[in-house]
Amino acid sequence: MEKRGFEGNAILVGSVAKGTHLKNPDIDIFLRFPKDMERETLKKMGIEIGSSVIPDGFAKYAEHPYWRGIYNGFEVDIVPCYMIDKPTEKISSVDRTPFHTEYVKEHLENWQKDEVRLLKAFLKGIGAYGAEAKIQGFSGYLTELLILKYGDFINTLKNVSKWRRKVYLYLEKGEGKFKSPVVFIDPVDAKRNAASAVSDDKKSLFIYASKSYLARPKFEFFFPKKGKLLPPEEIIKKMRDRGTYFYLISLPKPDIIEDNLYPQINRTMEAFLKILQDFHPVSNFVILDESVHFIIEVERNSLPQVKKHEGPPVWNDNSKNFLARWRGKALRGPYIEGHRWYADVERKNTELEEVLLSSLPNYKLGKSFETMKSEIKIIKLEKELENLDPLQLTKFFDFKFPWER
Repeated sequence: MEKRGFEGNAILVGSVAKGTHLKNPDIDIFLRFPKDMERETLKKMGIEIGSSVIPDGFAKYAEHPYWRGIYNGFEVDIVPCYMIDKPTEKISSVDRTPFHTEYVKEHLENWQKDEVRLLKAFLKGIGAYGAEAKIQGFSGYLTELLILKYGDFINTLKNVSKWRRKVYLYLEKGEGKFKSPVVFIDPVDAKRNAASAVSDDKKSLFIYASKSYLARPKFEFFFPKKGKLLPPEEIIKKMRDRGTYFYLISLPKPDIIEDNLYPQINRTMEAFLKILQDFHPVSNFVILDESVHFIIEVERNSLPQVKKHEGPPVWNDNSKNFLARWRGKALRGPYIEGHRWYADVERKNTELEEVLLSSLPNYKLGKSFETMKSEIKIIKLEKELENLDPLQLTKFFDFKFPWER
């Protein structure tokens, strides 16, 4: 960096620096630049230095770009950040990462490093390891904090098995108020929840897996078997046995990073489920390939011609408009039930495909999917089974926890 005319340094951070990594770890190298450097210059210098170290690498984009590539057989991320004196001075979200590394190195005993590895392998095996949007689980740093809190792997599981609706943990007391399923005050930043990525699903999975392991420890918690894939004909039989209807709603896959893609997928699925609420959705899941396939199971695939339309309370000024709108036009009513007006009206669309397509303009999908509404495809799942990932289909139709396969 001195050759380029400014002070700065490169440091190793993450699990490799702390000695808590699993097999074939990613290597994280942070380039620390002066606090007064312009953000655009920092971005440019980070990519320039990264590409000079790993010429055949490529840029990835999070809050700001970083460089990724393979060096001596290891995947390496070269990340630019600001050189700050304390975490509260952070300019970008990654600036506090070196402080995480130093905190763990200072407080974690040598024998506890293997305890962290055990916990990481356990979380990975049950499908709850990783803070990325795709997983919404427990980060490597949070795993280290749990070992610092509870001491060792077994004691961590014993405590997790007792978690309930509210989980509030700390090593150093914090200042923030959080509504997350799990709160662990970041010991280097009292206003940050180090567990903010953890979803209710992954928290509950961790609780159940901990209870299950303590009751019957086995190798499969750490290294689950792949399990047998269901053939299409068996999946079709399972679908028919359920007596419901499965629809595949497909859109092109946006060219964005996963941490941006998955929140948009979730928002889009929420919109579809709201549109289809009268069809009584039962379950849903997503399969990704060149497209994003939203799979929704519903109790019925068509609606009756009549719909009970709810109006305002009888004392509300909007009652006049409701009565004017439906008097003489409703199939029945307007009439009063309880304190509200109602009218039985005729539906314009009764088939699932018609309802979804006609309602789309009134609902917001994920940002990247908003411009793709005209490209949406809706078909019965059964017609597309052989073109979809059999592993994802098996995980749904023959559900087992990873350690039970």
